[in-house]
Amino acid sequence: MCRAFPEARTFRSHAFFEHTGVARELHRRGYLYDSNLCLYLQPALAPLRHHTGLVRFPVFWEDDVHFANTGGDWDLDKYLADFTTPGLKVLNFHPFLVAANVPNQDYYEKIKRHIPDLGPDNIDRIRYQGKGVRTFLVSLLETLKKRGERLYTLGELYRMLPLDQPIAAEDKTAGRMTAHSEAEHHAYWKMSEEARQAFVRQDFQQRNARDRYATSRDYNARELEIQSLRAHLERKGRVLDLGCGNGYTLISLARSLEGWDLCGVDFSDNLVSGARALLEQERTGLKSEPQFIVADAVKLLRERPAASAEYIITERFVQNMPSEEVQRDVVRQAYRVLAPGGRLLFCEGSQDGFDALNDLRAAVGLERTPDTSKDNVSAIRIKEGEFERFAQGLGFRLKAKVGYSNFFLIARVLHPLLVAPQSPRFDARINDLARLIQEHSPFEPGYGSNVLWVLEKP
Repeated sequence: MCRAFPEARTFRSHAFFEHTGVARELHRRGYLYDSNLCLYLQPALAPLRHHTGLVRFPVFWEDDVHFANTGGDWDLDKYLADFTTPGLKVLNFHPFLVAANVPNQDYYEKIKRHIPDLGPDNIDRIRYQGKGVRTFLVSLLETLKKRGERLYTLGELYRMLPLDQPIAAEDKTAGRMTAHSEAEHHAYWKMSEEARQAFVRQDFQQRNARDRYATSRDYNARELEIQSLRAHLERKGRVLDLGCGNGYTLISLARSLEGWDLCGVDFSDNLVSGARALLEQERTGLKSEPQFIVADAVKLLRERPAASAEYIITERFVQNMPSEEVQRDVVRQAYRVLAPGGRLLFCEGSQDGFDALNDLRAAVGLERTPDTSKDNVSAIRIKEGEFERFAQGLGFRLKAKVGYSNFFLIARVLHPLLVAPQSPRFDARINDLARLIQEHSPFEPGYGSNVLWVLEKP
């Protein structure tokens, strides 16, 4: 079964079969949690620490257990108070019992021979017409929906309610960062510009390029950036994505941009291979087909003809340039390459927003995030006023300036305060909620380094 479902990380056994050796072996193979214990209608259920290392989410209610205990009483009003007490409410329904609206054990015994051949031709003949599992499920879901309750998957529960750090879910975002030593971090800033670029390229060569977020541990911030980019691609035109990584941004944009000319360029053949693989994987849902090129994006930009693109995207590309002069040259060349009316969508790290967030963190007792570290070696963030004056001096008009302050206040300040002394995680549920809140509130800069400048060439 593990070979048949290699991505699975949880299990439940038929009839809640329990075996210590099986559970221990599943945990050894990478399974993280199960739901293999039925505690029928017990209030205040919580995740349990199993001795094998698994986290266990007890089942609160199961359909066949219900009719075994009640003889087939399907009056929801009698049990609704149980479903609304505090605690976990893991619900287990059997598809056959739902489809056939089975009311009790006797009826199940009469029709269970149809399990292998159940289909649209015979379901009406065997479905019970009174109250049963199906009617109870529909009534329960309708009632919970009216109450504003939310359903969660076991995976979401596991991320929300880990029992402690050692047995919490593996942080899948960890592989989206190349581990460096402090010595490498300090050595980087003594290198030549060419050596710095080679260092960054080697960094990305080591990523899992088929992971859509291979270049961004903070996947929520990445999705917010993509939403903002999409909002400022207004007239159909040629789009050049500099430092496209594994292509996830262009592929995401291609889902809603019909018939656009989308081209991504990156100096990492590993990431471009990943982009082409992701493109094949996502192709059926795309309205445009991005092209991906392995090349030095800075050199390619310098050699590209003038007025040959309507849009140029940089997404945390310029902040990883080896010097401020190279950063400025990219902006100069972008102005030249853009057609009149074209836009530079400059999604980069703001030093001002980074400092403001750090000042707030320090004010509430959190450590300041260093400008660079072994986890973020190469960042040269943008000084907002200085950059905007430079861009306007080239001829650019600042059409919009987008930020994600609400997201960063929750994810980088409230979140670490809540989990201290443990370290916050990018894949924590509160970060997902922070993104949801940001999506429904003004996209304003101020706190957090991620900023999108929309610069238009007259």
